[in-house]
Parts: sequence; C-alpha cells; structure tokens
Amino acid sequence: MKASSTKTLLKAALLCSLSGVLGIAVVDKAFSAPAAAPKTRAGEGRQEGGAKLDPSDPSNVIYLDTSGKPAGVGDPTKPASTVWKAGQGWHPQALTASTLPKDKYGLINWAKAVTDGVIKPKHSIDPKEEDSDPMDLDVLIETKSDFVDNVVYPHKMHTFWLKCEICHGTVGGPIFMPAAGQNGMTMAGISQGQWCGRCHGKIAFPLADCKRCHTSPKKPVAVKK
Repeated sequence: MKASSTKTLLKAALLCSLSGVLGIAVVDKAFSAPAAAPKTRAGEGRQEGGAKLDPSDPSNVIYLDTSGKPAGVGDPTKPASTVWKAGQGWHPQALTASTLPKDKYGLINWAKAVTDGVIKPKHSIDPKEEDSDPMDLDVLIETKSDFVDNVVYPHKMHTFWLKCEICHGTVGGPIFMPAAGQNGMTMAGISQGQWCGRCHGKIAFPLADCKRCHTSPKKPVAVKK
C-alpha cells in the first residue's frame, strides 16, 4: 500500500472518530441541559424557576389571593372583599364585637346606644338639610288576645331615625294608616314583612323579643261564675 493511501485512510478514520464523539456530546447535551427560558416581552414576568407567567392562567401565584384561591373570580359587578360580605348580614360581626350596648340576644341595642349617648348619628348626609326634633308621642295598640300584653309604640325613638313620611307617606302606599284601628295588624302579617316587619327582624331587633313591644299589661279578665 502506498504511503499516500495510508495517510488518507488514517485521516478518514480520525474524522469518523471525531464525528462520533462530537455527535454523542451534542445529543447528550440536548437531553441533559435545561432549555433556555424564552425571552419575555415588556409587561410579562416570570415565576420562580424561570417559567413564563401566562396571563390567562389564574393558577399562577401572582393571581392568587391571600387564602390561595384565584383572585378576581365571582360576580364582577359586586365587591369581592370580606368586609362587604360581612356587611350583608343584618348584624355584622364587626359591630357586634364592639363596645356598643347589646340586648339579651347579643344584638346591638341601637335605642339604648342613642339614649345613653354612646352614638349620635347625623340626621342627614346633606349638611344643608335642617333637622327636626323627634315626636314624643306614645300610641297604645291593644292586642286581640286577653293573655298577650298590649303594645306601646314610641314615636320618639322611631322618629329619631325616620321621617314621618317613611311610614305614613303615599309613595308606594303607606306602611301605616295614621288613624287608630285602621291598620288591622296581625303578628302573622308582621312576621311576613308587613307593618312593623318592614324593619323588625331585619335591621331592627327581632320579633322574638316580645317584651320590647308588649309592655302594657292587660287588665285582669273577670271570670264568670
């Protein structure tokens, strides 16, 4: 074999060996080295570990609230705060836990809070509107039963909070006719939201607190012999 042929074969063998080694290195690198994270555009961020944040994926950590739930879900027309949710109850816990006076049910006694001077609400959000003094007039409402005490309705406390036309107005029909014996009130109707039930059991003390209203004792019933 000539010397030139031998050199050619050696070169070919060497090239094959190098190609094999380089090929294995390239393949090994492709399987072992982590892929480079893609570049982000302005306004996009990265999670820990270089993963790209997907704005459409609510499970990303930047979209979670403090409780670990996806933020911004629910009815978009309503506030999502827990304070708003608590305020939907008739007696929010934040107020119930305060130093305001309570009744026997643990609910806030707003009447006592006023009479004791604990609170002094403004009569109107309009600073130009003139305030009027509460009307100090008690009305006796006789019950139909001989065994249930009569009701004493105090206008003073109610007109401290409300204007006369709220109950006796003509918009949508009056809640109470301003005439004795013209309303035909019943406890069944009140419990269904009529008359006193417009407020009591909702924003005012519940109907279960009977003695808050039925304060005038009935006269003894004569027993027939």
